[in-house]
Amino acid sequence: MLHYIYPVLIVSTLLVGLFNREKIKGKIIFSLLYFLFFSVLVEVSGPLISKFLDIKSFFVYNTYFLVSILFYNYLFKAYLTSKKTKKTLNLLTIGYVLFIVLNHFLMQDYYHSFQTNSAIYSGIFAIIAVGAYYFESLNSDKVLYAKKSLLFWVSLGLLLFQIGIIPIYIFAEYLNFSGIFDYILLTLNFILYGCMMIGFVVSERAHN
Repeated sequence: MLHYIYPVLIVSTLLVGLFNREKIKGKIIFSLLYFLFFSVLVEVSGPLISKFLDIKSFFVYNTYFLVSILFYNYLFKAYLTSKKTKKTLNLLTIGYVLFIVLNHFLMQDYYHSFQTNSAIYSGIFAIIAVGAYYFESLNSDKVLYAKKSLLFWVSLGLLLFQIGIIPIYIFAEYLNFSGIFDYILLTLNFILYGCMMIGFVVSERAHN
């Protein structure tokens, strides 16, 4: 039952974004709407593939992590000024692609298992990207109007989500999370997309 909530949550975020699209029209952050649409497709297609095609849909979610790291690399680089930091993010992204391949052949099959190792890598990348964005913001006048920036709210939700989910990925095989994992994941998703919705509403075009 809980898995039905995720598409509704993401669609709600997408609709709030579309309603406030004039604030981000023509801006790099507008690409977030496309990413949200892709996220909806993932959440809808995953269960449908398993149910109607009778095949494992792990590859759908593993592909999501690949697309997400490419998206966040593109998004945060657009708002960073340090060439060194941008280069670091590019190298980490290339490293992620190589890691997926190695993980597939050596540990977790891309098509038949959920690649928790890749998910952890993706999460660490997101934290690094957010950290770089915050560091630059704190050393510029961006910090003065951070709450009016959609990227601030996106980065806040992303940071809180990854801080919460990475430990679960790491310790899931050692601890029994079966009873509460779904609720923890749901709570983290509400935080992630809740922050995005707040950002769409309170942000101002001049600061996006």
